[in-house]
Amino acid sequence: MAVYFDRRELLRLAGLGVAAAGASELFEFGGITALAQAPAAARGGAAMRGGFVRAPLVNGITPFAGETSMELYHRHPHDPKEEIVQPEDIRLQTRLVMRNHKEILDWAGLGWRNVVKITRYQKRMDETKAIDEVLASYFKDWAPAVTIYEVTGLSSPQARLEIDMWVVPNGTRTVVG
Repeated sequence: MAVYFDRRELLRLAGLGVAAAGASELFEFGGITALAQAPAAARGGAAMRGGFVRAPLVNGITPFAGETSMELYHRHPHDPKEEIVQPEDIRLQTRLVMRNHKEILDWAGLGWRNVVKITRYQKRMDETKAIDEVLASYFKDWAPAVTIYEVTGLSSPQARLEIDMWVVPNGTRTVVG
């Protein structure tokens, strides 16, 4: 039997350092705690496509794993019979993606100005303007570097947008160009 936690409960547990969570474990790396999913055999499920770490610290840069509009913590690999229905509206999907990233930023004591790079994976390029408008409401006067890819599919069939972020916890930013 797999053990699942409400994402807020996992984030609360993360403040305790290292916590064994049955279906996943929290690891601490120099003050940054990352979630790694337990091997599939330990969860009684199918084999994973490799390890899953939400935010490893690398030389002061923290890459946040891609987020869709699904709940932060859910089964991997995805099971279509257990998928949470995601909204069709791309603006709402974008807000839910940003909610997930905001929750991680808040937990780490960071904000949108710590985000220096985002990569967007969109199913439809004609939705770029709507996505940009939603992102502008979060970043306001801050403009991280952006790369956009049009893709034919994402981790969940209902997802139309996935965003990953590169975050720098401290320091100053110099805009070049």
